[in-house]
Parts: sequence; structure tokens; C-alpha cells
Amino acid sequence: MAIISASRRTDIPAFYSEWFMEKVTRGSALVKNPFGGGIREVSLRLADVDGIVFWSRDYGPMAESLAKLAGMGYPFYCQFTIIGYPKWLDPGSPRPQLACKTAHGLAKAHGPRAVVWRYDPVILADGMDSAWHLENFRSLLEMMEGATDECVISFIDFYSKFSRTLAPMMENNGCRLQTPGKEELKELAGAMAEAAAGRGIRLTACCEPEQIRGATPSSSCVDADRLSAIAGRDLSWIKKRPTRPLCSCRASLDIGAYDTCPAGCAYCYATRSRKAASANLAAIRAQEAGLWPTPPSHTGV
Repeated sequence: MAIISASRRTDIPAFYSEWFMEKVTRGSALVKNPFGGGIREVSLRLADVDGIVFWSRDYGPMAESLAKLAGMGYPFYCQFTIIGYPKWLDPGSPRPQLACKTAHGLAKAHGPRAVVWRYDPVILADGMDSAWHLENFRSLLEMMEGATDECVISFIDFYSKFSRTLAPMMENNGCRLQTPGKEELKELAGAMAEAAAGRGIRLTACCEPEQIRGATPSSSCVDADRLSAIAGRDLSWIKKRPTRPLCSCRASLDIGAYDTCPAGCAYCYATRSRKAASANLAAIRAQEAGLWPTPPSHTGV
């Protein structure tokens, strides 16, 4: 038995829902270890799946497939990123009004516990400072009320990729990154939590230290308690398996692949080249056993 993550490495609901459903029908998917550890087969048979955690910015293309999964008895919930950044920063995401409408559709079909809203990552910059984020967040709260019971935030981590992608893009758009102190981040998180509570939504923080979180509790993105409530059976026995410091996620098997999401988010850690990801999307067929294209000389799997 296992929790399936679909996927931190790519946007399966937006771009690969047909592939995913074909793998469910087949009963398994092949997954390449992104660090050169070979290929493994992951069972997707109902008897082997404790639940599924989806990650996406656009669930519209997968709405019918999710209904089929629910009818087959698969427990799942949807991590749904809705922020509303400028298009040059976040070109592949639907506009917030459409995304929030989709979230309400998911909640109506599968219950509010089936939707976890992610306002993540929080990037502070010229024109997108704390005041902008709080106003933007309150606007989204108004649209998201009733569609979810939890919103997850995290402040952006400045890993090396930013020197190649995010920083130059922001500079080209006249937008300078800010590096706020812990007190400012704590105040912003506290104000967001207060606003969220007023709409019946619990604000949690992903991988943020206590001195930043303040009164905002830590989130578990792969959440055994949430899946237990959805599945109607106890999954608390699943061990915690953090993916990075301060992570409280439970163990899961990710079936995605890097460099396959063409959404083009400037801050994405999973895609080195939007052009390469678009080429992979065009080449990967639903019949592929894993999220990589079969070489032309082969007949396929």
C-alpha cells in the first residue's frame, strides 16, 4: 500500500490526465529516479493505493477523470495553487477567477476536504510587497470561501536556479526582489491567517521555521489525516518522510518526471527549460509507461 503523489515534479492534472488514467487502467506506471537510480514500477491498482495527492494549477482538464477515479473508489485530494501573479511571472496558470470557479466545482463534486488551496510561493518584490500580497490574498479569499478548509503558504527559498531564471526575468520586468526580515514575514503570515479564519479557512505554513510561522501551524502536504477522513479508514500508521528540512509529509511515491511541465513558472524548480518541457509534452503519448517519450525507432511500451 502507498500514497501516490501526482506530482511534485510536473503538473499531471493540467497536461497528463489522459496519461494518468491510462496508467490507472493499466494498473501501474514506470518512474525514473531523477537522480540516476534507475526505473521502478509503481502499482496504481486500487488494492495497492492508500490515496492520491494531486498537485496542479489547473484542474479543468482533469475534472471528468477525477469523477471517474472517485467512482472507482480511489481516495484523493487536490493541492491547488492559486496566486494571481503577473503573467510574465506565472504564464501558464489560469486567471484566479477561473481557477477559483474550478475549485468550487471540485468541492461540490468531492467535498471541501478534497481541495487544499496553495498560496505558494510568496515572493516579495517591488510591486508585490507585503501590502500587495495581503490585499491580493483577501481578494482570493472572497472567491475561495466554501471551496476549501485549508490554505498553505510558504515564502520562497532562494536556491541557485534563481540566478539563472527568476532574478533576470524580474529585472527585465523592472521588478526587484526584496529580502524581508523574519518579523515582516511573521506579521504578514499572521495577518493572512486572521483574514483566512474570517472566511472559515485554516492557514498553514509549509516548511517555515516557528519564528516565521508565529501562530500559523505547520502543514503536511502529503496529509495522512486528510486522506483518512476522505478514505474513511485510519492511515495514521504511514510514516513521516520529509522531503526537506521542516517538512512533515507522510511517505509517498511520486510518479512524475522533471522537465515535462510547460507552464513556465519563473520560480519553478522542476523545469530547467520551458522549450524542452513543451517538446516532451508533444512527444509523450498516453500509452507511454512513464513520463518520457519512446525513441522514434521503438514501437512503444
